[in-house]
Amino acid sequence: MGVGDKLKNIVTYVRKQWRSTDPDSYDRYRRGRERTRKQAEHTHEAAQRQGEQERENAERGREYVERYEAERAAAEKEEE
Repeated sequence: MGVGDKLKNIVTYVRKQWRSTDPDSYDRYRRGRERTRKQAEHTHEAAQRQGEQERENAERGREYVERYEAERAAAEKEEE
């Protein structure tokens, strides 16, 4: 029974692949739409990550400037 099931799966796979070789087939259209959707999702996620990194870098820069100004003010008070 295990060999029969494997053979059945192989035949089903081959049949699906054989059907999808026609350029006008629905399978090819569906795979193209799915690929386009996944690429759009990937691009959207990459843009979100980039925006988040830019916000983090800006925040880190502001924190650095604030800390630097506070240290300078403290050093100037010590000099006086």
